[in-house]
Amino acid sequence: MDRLQAMAMLKELAVNDLVDPSYVSMVEAKPNHFQIQIKCDYNRLKIDEYAKNHGLTKSEDKDRKYLVIFKQ
Repeated sequence: MDRLQAMAMLKELAVNDLVDPSYVSMVEAKPNHFQIQIKCDYNRLKIDEYAKNHGLTKSEDKDRKYLVIFKQ
């Protein structure tokens, strides 16, 4: 997703209390392709539902410290 889409998604996640904005960052994975990275404090079930409803992919690091949400 581009930067504007990522910003809109981040805003929607925060407004719906799915993430604490102080633990979220937006990362440019490829040129003009952004993803949201969330530290471990998130509501897993609600974010799973959000990702599914919006056609997004999510993954966790093996230490389960971060969740990454992106569009393929």
